[in-house]
Amino acid sequence: MPVTQWSCALLSAQVLRNGIEASESSVRRILRRAALQPHRQKMWLTSQDDEFRDKRDDVLHVYYDAPADEHIICLDEKTGLQALERRYADLPMRPGQPVRREFEYIRHGTLTLMGAFDVRRGKLFGFVSEDHNSLTFVDLLNVVDACYPEGDGHIICDNLSAHDTDDVLDWFDDHPRWKRHFTPKHASWLNQIECAFSILHARVLARGSFVSKDELREALYAYMLWHNQTDQPFHWTYRPASWSTNRGRTSGGRN
Repeated sequence: MPVTQWSCALLSAQVLRNGIEASESSVRRILRRAALQPHRQKMWLTSQDDEFRDKRDDVLHVYYDAPADEHIICLDEKTGLQALERRYADLPMRPGQPVRREFEYIRHGTLTLMGAFDVRRGKLFGFVSEDHNSLTFVDLLNVVDACYPEGDGHIICDNLSAHDTDDVLDWFDDHPRWKRHFTPKHASWLNQIECAFSILHARVLARGSFVSKDELREALYAYMLWHNQTDQPFHWTYRPASWSTNRGRTSGGRN
């Protein structure tokens, strides 16, 4: 990516303030030669979880080492799904011109997708709710339990307070065949349902226009049905530097 004129002008001004004479073109050549791009930045979030490694390794061991006959189900809520209706229809793409969209929209309310993702089968399922709390999370656990009536399994979720209430703890006490695993704080990328949610957002929400919450709800269910007809597990892999090299396996359950 070329260095922007704004970056060069800004850096030139800073150089001059330090008593060094350099033109914008000189600054541009120096930056280009050094492959530096001061106009760009990337963000990261540092986890402050004191148990980060223990929780991370626990989740990874489930992905990589759980017996083949045990279920691995990732859970999460995709909140704030807005039923936005575009005030004017999109203008279709033309040669040399992308789709154009009017900025104005009409809000018709929000919904929450209580989602579950089967790591080994690539299935995305769950239900759409008007709200989300510990009771709706218990409802989601009941859906998972009903979908997998036999065999032991693992539930992977984040540290949301609604995932650790007395109601949730009672549910796990009553369903000992399911074991709960928390991702570390600020490490939701370890939860594979985030990958599924990202794809859902791109395919359903990003360019959608919904005249009501009911239409948005129908679109979400239709997408999950379509997804599960062509489902494939993610070839997801992550090997911490502290792990030995023989753990570079994917978690799709087919390797």
